Amino acid sequence: MPSRVSTFVIAALLWCAADFAAAEMYKWTDAQGQIHYSDRPPPSGAEKVEVIPVQTYHASALAQGKPTTESPNSRGQAVSYSVFEIRRPQMDDVIPNSGGSVSVELRLTPILQPGHAVWLYLDGKRLDGMSTTGTSFELSNVIRGDHTLVAAIVDTAGKQIVSAPAVKFTVRQTSIGKPPVGPSLRPPPPH
Repeated sequence: MPSRVSTFVIAALLWCAADFAAAEMYKWTDAQGQIHYSDRPPPSGAEKVEVIPVQTYHASALAQGKPTTESPNSRGQAVSYSVFEIRRPQMDDVIPNSGGSVSVELRLTPILQPGHAVWLYLDGKRLDGMSTTGTSFELSNVIRGDHTLVAAIVDTAGKQIVSAPAVKFTVRQTSIGKPPVGPSLRPPPPH
């Protein structure tokens, strides 16, 4: 004997069918007291049930436009970052004998909005494991040589909202194989 829940589920499924809205529906109670619904002619004593048309919604097409620096914040208002830049290191900085450590400082106005995150990219690769809400970072294990640093603000879906201009810098490490040279290593001139 079917339960009331299964009867209800069957009835709900029938109501959800797309072509069902135009069909007639019948309701009756059998000898055991179970309520039945059907779109087929029922046994005698069934009553016809009025089916309310299914409500539908057709979304308009989204306007295609160029990317902007605006994204809705948690209140649904558009947010525009008027300033987003890498303050440290600066373009063409040479960082000597850092042991692979590079300090990064960002400047951001207004403050980072809820639902937004900061991602850093070193030489085109995203740096995972970094804070996504800060503006100061300490990079480690940055090998000697030339590097490019980029910072971006993304929304909860990872879609880029704005990107800071790329900064190129060089890490220079002293080594036995390639010792440092230059005017600062010459002995001072005699007086």
